[in-house]
Amino acid sequence: MYTRRVSDNLEKMTAKRWPYSEACPEALAELGRRIAAVGKRRELVHYSKLVNGLELRMANVGGGAPFELGVPDWSDEDRKILGDLLGRLSLDTYQRGKFLASALVTAKGTQEPGEGFWSFVDELGLFTSTSPTRRLMFWTEQVRLAHEWYAANAW
Repeated sequence: MYTRRVSDNLEKMTAKRWPYSEACPEALAELGRRIAAVGKRRELVHYSKLVNGLELRMANVGGGAPFELGVPDWSDEDRKILGDLLGRLSLDTYQRGKFLASALVTAKGTQEPGEGFWSFVDELGLFTSTSPTRRLMFWTEQVRLAHEWYAANAW
């Protein structure tokens, strides 16, 4: 049942529209490269450091004018865009290696992934517990899987 639910959800999410990822595939590819480099070093990266200097252009944002996420401050739209990009990237890595790339991206304050990560995990059907200990164990396992995969594979 669990495997079927994940399989069904994976199929739905693959068919889902990813408006920001589709609007700027270059940004998606660059984030993939950046996270892969972090994974190969067996490290984690903060959201702001991940996107530092990444210029995006999307027809559906600001009329196509170039912009950077989190500059000067993180807006709700910035968070939504990054969530879309990380979600699409994690969907790809889950299909390729059964891990979530976004597990390697953390908030400065907590040193843990944000609620967007947990919403994605829940939507995919991978984990539903609200226990802080179980959440930490799940996330730690995702980090381990990502580090191992990136160390052994080219992105």
